[in-house]
Amino acid sequence: MLLSLSVYSLTALVLFMLGWHVNKREQQLRLTSPRATLPFWSWEILLSILFFAVVMGARYHTGYDHKMYLDQYEHMVRTGSFSRTNFEWGFEWITRLFAACRAHYFWYFAFWGALQIGLLYYGLRRHKHLLCWVGAGIVLTSTILVWMNSLRQSVVVCLFVALVPLIMERKVWVCLLVVIVSSFIHKSALILLPLCLLGYVNFGKFNPRPGVLLGIFAAFVLLGLKPFWIDYFTNYEWFLRLTGYTNYANLDDPNVAGKFRILGWGPGRVTILLTNVVSILLYSKLRSHFKGDGLLDVFFMLAFAGMCLSNLLVNTSHFILRPVEYFTIFYLIVDAYMMVYLIETRKYIAALLLFGLAYSHIFIDVVKAIYHPIIENQPFLYHTFLLSGL
Repeated sequence: MLLSLSVYSLTALVLFMLGWHVNKREQQLRLTSPRATLPFWSWEILLSILFFAVVMGARYHTGYDHKMYLDQYEHMVRTGSFSRTNFEWGFEWITRLFAACRAHYFWYFAFWGALQIGLLYYGLRRHKHLLCWVGAGIVLTSTILVWMNSLRQSVVVCLFVALVPLIMERKVWVCLLVVIVSSFIHKSALILLPLCLLGYVNFGKFNPRPGVLLGIFAAFVLLGLKPFWIDYFTNYEWFLRLTGYTNYANLDDPNVAGKFRILGWGPGRVTILLTNVVSILLYSKLRSHFKGDGLLDVFFMLAFAGMCLSNLLVNTSHFILRPVEYFTIFYLIVDAYMMVYLIETRKYIAALLLFGLAYSHIFIDVVKAIYHPIIENQPFLYHTFLLSGL
């Protein structure tokens, strides 16, 4: 427990401080050159990527799928091939490259961690005022556990964030090409193809009232409590084959075959729900405070889609929820906007309360793993090969 709390807390603090420092330097630069920006390859961002990569590379059996990926990598080192035959060829090619060098798996997992945070930060390179909270949020919202688990898909999820500025600049063909190439890392990237057209939607003209958004959100939450409607959506095999989710779906699973599960209302679920509600209530104030920010509206609308879909599908099957990660990643960004807004407007008590809601999930996960040590909770704890003698 102590190791987990120390690693997660230190990682969040380091990412926060580096993000804060690069933004401070850029703001000082703009005192003399109002339109000047620091490059993406600023030392603070590079150090953030490096530090995060070390944390991700040094882990051992942290994250549900770490053992699977580790076994596959070591099998590749020994035999020159995977024991599993349905990995995407781009992922296989990269793994084969590391295996050919006989690199320790630390470097292999560090590479994927660097790619994840690097792509996310690249998408926010013109929003350095958000980086401190986004960096801390990667760890404290337990996003890090999602990235450790769905390693391949999480790379593409972060790539989607990096593509959003290009999408809004209507560089459709570039985005389509990148998405198709990224599908060789994880097939689910094909879900993003229609989203490459979002640049033709004028999000600035949307001015929904908080009550309307809350009503829509509440409707999705209620529909998700007991998803009887899943009986009418049984022809999904084409979607599974297209996106590669056949690897995860058990077609005989009762959660898939027209039935559903009922998840409890634990502290993790409740805090996420309350944070979603706060973001909806603050959205109009964020638009006013960050006037001129052309990406705020699209970030929020993508996050709102994640709020609605995740609550609608929460009591179905886990594999059905996997595509929703392409939208829930934007929680990190909207939460960062809210923290910056509350601090800049000197609403410090509200900022402290929001921090407790939005940035406490990893601690809840660790406590759950210690005091309710079932097999599903154990991957929350941070272990490292450095202390395992491996």
